[in-house]
Amino acid sequence: MLRILSLLLCLSLFALEGFTQTSSARPTFQDCRQVLNGVNFSVDPRIELFHTMEVLSGIPLVNFIETDYKQKILANFAAHKNHPLFDYLKRNDLYGKIFNSIDAPIWAMLHMTDNLEWRKDIPVPEAENPMQDSLRILMKDFAKKSNYVLFFNSNTDFYRISLATLTYNLPNFNEKERLLNYCGDGNGKNIQFNVILNFLGWGNFGPRIFKKGGAELYAVIAPEKSAIRVPTFDVSALYRLLWHEFAHSFANPAVEKYEAQFDQFEWMWTPIKESMKRQGYGSWRSVVKEHLTEAIACRMAASKLGENAADLNFVRRQYGMRWIYLHPLLDALKHYEKNRRQFPTLESFIPEIIKSFKRVSPGDIDRWMAVTDAIRKPDVNNMPAIDAIYGQKNILFIVSTGESDQVADKKLKDFMNNFKNRMADLKDARVVADTIALKMDLSVYHLSVWGTPKGNKFLQKYFDQIPLLIEDKRLIGENIYEGTGYGILIGWVNPFNKEKVMAIYTGQSPADVVDFNNIPNGSGNYHIFNNKITIKQSTFSRQGEIWFAK
Repeated sequence: MLRILSLLLCLSLFALEGFTQTSSARPTFQDCRQVLNGVNFSVDPRIELFHTMEVLSGIPLVNFIETDYKQKILANFAAHKNHPLFDYLKRNDLYGKIFNSIDAPIWAMLHMTDNLEWRKDIPVPEAENPMQDSLRILMKDFAKKSNYVLFFNSNTDFYRISLATLTYNLPNFNEKERLLNYCGDGNGKNIQFNVILNFLGWGNFGPRIFKKGGAELYAVIAPEKSAIRVPTFDVSALYRLLWHEFAHSFANPAVEKYEAQFDQFEWMWTPIKESMKRQGYGSWRSVVKEHLTEAIACRMAASKLGENAADLNFVRRQYGMRWIYLHPLLDALKHYEKNRRQFPTLESFIPEIIKSFKRVSPGDIDRWMAVTDAIRKPDVNNMPAIDAIYGQKNILFIVSTGESDQVADKKLKDFMNNFKNRMADLKDARVVADTIALKMDLSVYHLSVWGTPKGNKFLQKYFDQIPLLIEDKRLIGENIYEGTGYGILIGWVNPFNKEKVMAIYTGQSPADVVDFNNIPNGSGNYHIFNNKITIKQSTFSRQGEIWFAK
């Protein structure tokens, strides 16, 4: 105890030195913030300082995104690596001794002011922890001695470009109002929604600070990649991140009110226990909260993007990662949506969710686990390129028998026959109707499949393996492409033999595929075009054993 008191006394001398300036002379952080429909998007100097400390300490929980920012940190603060802060971190593990979880430092930073004083307007349990308070004082002194404010302010162009890129990719963003309406907890309360772009963070976090008459809700998100030195996000992943992190602020308190009642279902954890642990959820109670949070995010996706788009890019993803209790939860939330007079808030609906869990049987679990296994197919590392069909031997063409537009169907078949006869690799390939193909042993063939998923009965049966949806008035991949006239070329594997190629020539109408050979094509795994104009050419990416269009 004497040693800790001595350390705190020394550290206090560092802190007192910072108060010798008048407040008017103290440099301040520039405000890097954009407000989008009531949501604050910002770069937070407290969190950037924390990760700067990690970079300089060699603590590996910093993301792998390539930017110049890390090199700037290393170069700018090289002369300050002998500061007592870094000796303190050598003697005390940041994760394990000072903090007991990966998200705890984020909460601690949000409990401080920009000047690294503990906030006075909220309870701050960290202030009672000598190790965390020592870290705060040392960070405060490091920031002063190294002139961290100047470094932060020198990067404001980078911060603002990154924020502009982030918000540009959120068209029609009104998620604060939608989440408050969905969860029913916003009446008469001052609830702040804050998105913090965490350039160096490892993972995403949803801290929440409840205050009298309101709350501060946070989504602290780390970028997934970079382009021209600017951090970026996949659009669908970005929305999922925001919905998920903000939904925690409603799902967690609602579950916690009834938490003991969920313990009776702990037997349901066993089938997914190892999978959930690998994803960072080490208790049944955390699994329940995460499942409900993700279920809310999936329903947010459905209301914004439509049920089919939500199923393709949100629900399917979670099923594939063995979030099997989304099956009863999503059914329950659909009932909640239809009966909001009876259930005005998410919290009021939790007893119904408990009832839905009571109905779960071992047979249900077996069926849901089988759904996960099906989503994870085909089990291959890479998909063939669109033009991988060329040069193969033993190719089988499969054509439609059920197209509703007979004129368009004939136009495509005439084009296909002409195209086939002009290509030496394809000239001798056999052509069969979809109804015949479904009765054949197709494992020995490379497949060339022509027609729409509605008209080609073979595609009707097997197209749901592919992470694309073709609707009458839009296409859905990673993004949504509104309108008609879209054709798609796809490289996939034969469903009966993953060593064999399957090339698919499809679209909203058979006529939309005609003359695709006049467009530069063949690279990538899928190619979307409209009236001979390429809209997107890209790849299928396997993430968590699930295939997505990227």
